[in-house]
Amino acid sequence: MKTLHNGDKSQPHIKQFQSSHWFVELLFGVVGALVLTLIVAVSINDASANDKNDKNDKSDISDISDISGTSDKNDKSDKSGISDKNDKSGISDAALIQVGKADMSLLWLDIYSAKLFSIDGKYQANRFPMTLDIQYHRDIDAIDLVDATIEQWQHLGFTEANIALYRQQLVNAWPDVKEGDRLTFRVNNPEDAAFLLNDTPYYQVSNAQFPEAFLDIWLSEKTSRPELRNQLIGVN
Repeated sequence: MKTLHNGDKSQPHIKQFQSSHWFVELLFGVVGALVLTLIVAVSINDASANDKNDKNDKSDISDISDISGTSDKNDKSDKSGISDKNDKSGISDAALIQVGKADMSLLWLDIYSAKLFSIDGKYQANRFPMTLDIQYHRDIDAIDLVDATIEQWQHLGFTEANIALYRQQLVNAWPDVKEGDRLTFRVNNPEDAAFLLNDTPYYQVSNAQFPEAFLDIWLSEKTSRPELRNQLIGVN
């Protein structure tokens, strides 16, 4: 009877222990679920952040590519524009080679220094492109230059009709020059010739016969200054 009585008293403790054990397991289960949920949420946030960073990186690369592409297009456009300008202006002096040079003096006065340029550094009559560059050592009025040019044409035997026609070009082409000024006559071909004053375009010739007539003053075999001609064309 004592044994039975003691066994009955121990049952509430067993039940209470079992009830507490179930509650602890439930508590651990809830905590574990919360921890798992937190881990999943953090992982999702990290993945989302990585996706945003990847998109930003791609966007930055795209922007850089766009900028680079735009820069390349601009560079090509600029180079193309420069090339077009060079094509329109013809062959520059940088592409020509000096044939010879000579100094023009009158008594003890230095008037000008002249240089002749051609495509290969050799002179051949009426072969273009060709450039005659004159640097003046004195101040000279345009009207005096025009008169001196006409005198040379008369010496060469030009007709008065042709001289009158060419004179219209001269009046527009000859400026008043100062000591140190450079007047350049650039002939790409008979239809494309121009005067430059100190490397700045000054007058575009509009007569296809004028370039040869003007150059003949220095380069014709009938020139009044044969020694100067020989120095210009490289004949010693």
